[in-house]
Amino acid sequence: MNEEVLDWKGALTSGTYQRAAYSAQLHDFILRERDTAERVQQALKSGQTEEARAYVHAIREASAKLGAKALTAAALELEMAIKAGADTARALGHFSTAHTDTLVSMHAFLSQ
Repeated sequence: MNEEVLDWKGALTSGTYQRAAYSAQLHDFILRERDTAERVQQALKSGQTEEARAYVHAIREASAKLGAKALTAAALELEMAIKAGADTARALGHFSTAHTDTLVSMHAFLSQ
């Protein structure tokens, strides 16, 4: 498991979470956010930029609390592109990849 994607050691040693609570939060995140990349892509495609930005902002905050570093960084990049009215294709690609990598890492952690 790549700690640049999911810094579970940092989350557990910070004192914020015990392992059981952290696992529960990861499980909830997976259920709640598993379709977020697709929702963001669809919102952007249909011109609903504020809705897309809200999805990205929410996942950025949630992922930061869980130590999902790559997703947090990619979400920030995408959120800034949306706010600036810039072309979001590259940032959306980074976000989608980080989203997938994060979910895979969370599943791997939960399988330990």
